[in-house]
Amino acid sequence: MSDIVQKSTEYRIKQIEIAEAKYYKTLVATLDKIEREVVSLANRDLPQTDGKLIELQAAIAIRPKIKAIVDREYLGWSDTVVREGFTKQAKRIEKAFKRIGNIPVEFQELTKGDLALVQNLKQQYFTQFKDVSNTFTRRLSEKVYQNTLVGNDFTELEKELRQTINGIYASSDDEEANRLVDYINRNKYVKSRQSQVDNAIQTLQTKFARDRAGENMKRYAGQILNDSLRDFDATLNFNKANDAGLTFVKYYGDVIPTTRDFCRNLVNGVYNKRSGGLFTIDEVKRLWTTRSWSGKKSGNPLVVRGGYNCRHQFSYVNPDWYDKKGELII
Repeated sequence: MSDIVQKSTEYRIKQIEIAEAKYYKTLVATLDKIEREVVSLANRDLPQTDGKLIELQAAIAIRPKIKAIVDREYLGWSDTVVREGFTKQAKRIEKAFKRIGNIPVEFQELTKGDLALVQNLKQQYFTQFKDVSNTFTRRLSEKVYQNTLVGNDFTELEKELRQTINGIYASSDDEEANRLVDYINRNKYVKSRQSQVDNAIQTLQTKFARDRAGENMKRYAGQILNDSLRDFDATLNFNKANDAGLTFVKYYGDVIPTTRDFCRNLVNGVYNKRSGGLFTIDEVKRLWTTRSWSGKKSGNPLVVRGGYNCRHQFSYVNPDWYDKKGELII
């Protein structure tokens, strides 16, 4: 019999991946625009003598203008992710519950309580996106002030502004570097080209001396994009399952070379106590609290799962749906 639970979960995961790739592409365009506008603003509004920055008052006055650019572009993008992306994923969760079918009808659709939770989650994650906007408005303003204070060349400030926004992916005058950046951005979510993407990143790091792990806006915005879509899905799914009285779970998702041991062992059955990979919620919580790994983050383990950048999801089930071999019988 076809495993409708597995197919429904894989559908949710796949749609999250599609949404992430879509919004990452628009994030790239948004940050590139912010980079261009902030550099242009600084070049226009900061007085220079022989290419050196000379006026602290201008460096102070530019902050609200930087904030206006970042808020207009980045918060506009964030609003689209939260308003559109979360709404669509909520509908997919509803669709998954309907497809499984062996759940009371009143729990198969999004209830008033579910819709209230969706709205609260939208506000919560938009606040996280907004924190990034505030943080990097401050950092960009500090770069302007510090470089002006010591009278640095504008070219030094320009480089710092670009890298504070886009890190390794900042634009430059070097055509080869820009081609590599463009290739990485276009193929980041194309699984068949990951080795080429890794090679392009390595070239940027070695030949062009760029630091991949730098403190930049793109890194943090991309992290929140990844985790917010998945944590939203997990939170709404958890609450609907709780209302429906489903207290057992199965863990789904691909295993790739970078998969954490915690996730790998859950998916591959290493931690299994019963056939079919079914765990109680309490068993998952005990597994999660008694182990430590890189990338683990605080929170409800049914929501944060393997931690930062985790691409796996739980689905909630009834053990009566399975036979003694762990195969679905509904």
